[in-house]
Amino acid sequence: MASSTLHFSQSRRYDGFYSNLARRLSGWRFDVMYRTRRLHEVLKQLGVDVNGQSVLDLGFGAGQLLLSFPSNCTLVGVDVSPSAVEAAQRDQRFTRFSSARFFSVPEQHPEQMPDVTVNLAITSHLLEHVPNDAQVLSELFKRIEPGGTLVVFVPIEEPDYILFHRRNYSLQSIVERVEQAGFELKRAEGSMYVNGHIWKLLTIPSRRRWPVLGTAVDALRMASLGLLPYTTLKRLDHALFLLGFGARQALVVATRPHATNAFETTPTYA
Repeated sequence: MASSTLHFSQSRRYDGFYSNLARRLSGWRFDVMYRTRRLHEVLKQLGVDVNGQSVLDLGFGAGQLLLSFPSNCTLVGVDVSPSAVEAAQRDQRFTRFSSARFFSVPEQHPEQMPDVTVNLAITSHLLEHVPNDAQVLSELFKRIEPGGTLVVFVPIEEPDYILFHRRNYSLQSIVERVEQAGFELKRAEGSMYVNGHIWKLLTIPSRRRWPVLGTAVDALRMASLGLLPYTTLKRLDHALFLLGFGARQALVVATRPHATNAFETTPTYA
C-alpha cells in the first residue's frame, strides 16, 4: 500500500529557492498577479490609503506584493529563506522606495521578526506552513500600530491535498483565527474558484510530485490560467460561486483596534 510523507520544514524547502529564475517566473504567475490586483482593490474599497505607509510582508518570497506599493512607502520583508533575502537585497527595483529592508527569520521563531511598527502587514500563503499560526498572528499584532491593517491570504483545500502544508483552512476558520488574535474583521472573501475542481484533479501529479509529468501539468495549469485577463478570472469566480462551487483561496482584512483602556494588552498565543 502506498504511503504519504509529510514535508514540513520550509527552511529546507526554500533555502535556495529564490534564484533569479524563480523570481522572474513568480512575476508571471497568474495567482500572484491575481492576489496583487485584489489586494489593492480591497484596500481601496475599505478606504485604506497606502501612500507613504510602512508595509511588512511576512513570507515575501519573490517580493511581488511589496513591489506593488507606491515608491514613497517604507518596506520590511521577512522570510525563512536566506535566498529570498539575498535576492531582494540585490534587486534594483527596491531602490526606488523610501526604504526597503529584508530579514531572514527561523520558521520556529517568529518572535525574532524585527522590532518594527507598521501601518500594514501582509502574509500571503504562509500560515498553512508555520508551526504555530496563532503565534505568528500574535507577533504581527504586536508590530501593527493601533488602527493599522492586517491582510491574510491562505489556500482553501482538503486535508492531505498538499503534503507540505501543516493545516487546512476554510474561510470561516481563518476568520476565527484572525479574530482570536485580537483583530477586528473588515473583509473576508473566497476567490480563485477557477483554480480548483477540474484543475484539482489534473494537478494531482504535481501535488504528489510525479517525476516529469508533475512539473509539466503544473506548467500547463499556470500557462493556461495565466492567459485569462484578471477581469475574466473574477467573472468566472463569480459564476462558479453562483453554481455552488467552493473557493480555493481566502482573503481576510482586519485591523488592530485602538486600546480602550490602560490595562489592555496584546493577545497571547496558544
